Amino acid sequence: FFFFKQKTAYEIYQCDWSSDVCSSDLITSAVCNIEVKEGTDPTPSTVLLGTPVISGTKVAQRVTGGLDGVIYRLEMSATTSASNVYTIVGDMQVLDPMSV
Repeated sequence: FFFFKQKTAYEIYQCDWSSDVCSSDLITSAVCNIEVKEGTDPTPSTVLLGTPVISGTKVAQRVTGGLDGVIYRLEMSATTSASNVYTIVGDMQVLDPMSV
């Protein structure tokens, strides 16, 4: 997936594993990693706001800020009670509404 985020806003990056996780299996932990795919940002981890929040088969991560024009790669991984690990990778480009 690919999405755009305004520099001044925060967004919620949400992953839904309902089609992958069986009903008897629960998501017990999640982690979100971020890196720069294109452009320059010496501290991409500051784009992540807090830690992932688990709700059933969904995991949400708040993202904020970022540098104009930079494309970030986000990787969300969830581990279940049966020790299954599911991962979704996506790209996010930050746009400064003042430069458009």
